[in-house]
Amino acid sequence: MIIKFDFGDNYIQYISCSSKVGRKIHKTQNEFFDWIFDDEKNKKYWAYENGEKDCPNYDAYAIVDWLNHVKFKKGIAKAKVVENLKLKPKKTFYY
Repeated sequence: MIIKFDFGDNYIQYISCSSKVGRKIHKTQNEFFDWIFDDEKNKKYWAYENGEKDCPNYDAYAIVDWLNHVKFKKGIAKAKVVENLKLKPKKTFYY
């Protein structure tokens, strides 16, 4: 399943994932936000200003990383970022 992520300011990315993951993506959006804003759990996707943590800095790669290594780490259904879109997205999410 192809999912479109619209981050605003004409910044759009797509991911490919199994239908099982795609069906649950809307339900897990708040879980992603809880993870990305928790600086104890998410150490990789923070922007720094003057040497201090400022705010999370994420895109589809962070969402895929979270899906594959946090949310569905025990399953075999892995997500990946799609660089060359050939199929129409089934869902659109606004972040």
